Amino acid sequence: MFREEIEQEYIVAMDGTSEGTQMKYKKNNYWYKKDCRGREGLAEYLISGLLTYSDLSSSEYVIYEKGLINEVEGCRSRDFLKEGEELVTFYRLYYNEFGKDLSHVLVTMETMEERIEYVVRFVWQSCGVDIREYLKKIFTLDMITLNEDRHLNNLAVLSQGNQFVPAPIFDNGVSLLTANQSVNWHFPMEENVRRVVARPFCGSHERMFKYFGVGFHLDFPAVMRWLKKEDESREKDVLIYQLQRYPFLAR
Repeated sequence: MFREEIEQEYIVAMDGTSEGTQMKYKKNNYWYKKDCRGREGLAEYLISGLLTYSDLSSSEYVIYEKGLINEVEGCRSRDFLKEGEELVTFYRLYYNEFGKDLSHVLVTMETMEERIEYVVRFVWQSCGVDIREYLKKIFTLDMITLNEDRHLNNLAVLSQGNQFVPAPIFDNGVSLLTANQSVNWHFPMEENVRRVVARPFCGSHERMFKYFGVGFHLDFPAVMRWLKKEDESREKDVLIYQLQRYPFLAR
């Protein structure tokens, strides 16, 4: 767990997120995010920790540390961009080409399948990247973790010149029922889980997962041994509950 004092000159405004302009800090090759609505930093930490027990390679996801930023809880992650690389979100990729908000275009389509295939086709035509495997991994993770913030600025490619590859999985903070304004902890876990609304192609994580299939598997015994050592929290309880719902993801 880190503790960092960061001055105002390190603030970077990130435009186009689901919450409007988000304030982050960039200092010494780290990105820092303070908790805003819940325990997003803890969620980021638990989710990236979970992925270390998956069969994904370490380059496919961002590792987050939990800690204190100016005595406020939050998280940090190393800048994963190599020299000359740029992160291009699906939102920006579409806006640069058509001058339109991709989410506004998708909402005009009647089915989840139409929305998915439209985006898959657009990214392929725009930069020659087949994102099906990338989305398969993301929607497997989002189903487990109940991510409610997988908007089109949290899906991206990396560009270096005219070469493009899928970005590592990043920004998972609004997950594990943290920052969910509809949650009522007087209700059982099952009821709160039912209140979760997925993004970006439909409101159901399981529908998007089933469309793409299993993106990775987990070493369940190792995950449970790790979680047993972690501090007690609602976010940890939610993660354990969710893992128990999907035993077929064990390897």
